Amino acid sequence: MPPQQTNISSEIERDAARLRLDLSTVLSLLGRYWRTFQGWRRRSQVTLYDLSDRELMDIGLTRGEIDSIAPERAIDRLRDRAADLWRRGGM
Repeated sequence: MPPQQTNISSEIERDAARLRLDLSTVLSLLGRYWRTFQGWRRRSQVTLYDLSDRELMDIGLTRGEIDSIAPERAIDRLRDRAADLWRRGGM
């Protein structure tokens, strides 16, 4: 006896549509979580620029030496500016 044929294409289309909706919801939530996390991380970080001159002196640094030991700070600023432009549609 041959297997019974059923019309499963409509079921597959329905499942695919539901999956796309669920995936977009998940991606939206993940994006919102990531942006919130990044904002929290930026606010909670204490940078060398936040330290007083006395605190810098305690660790053996002057304000002029900060960029030479932490050049990634300039790169971080450029990356953040580029990300802001992308979000606003400026690029």
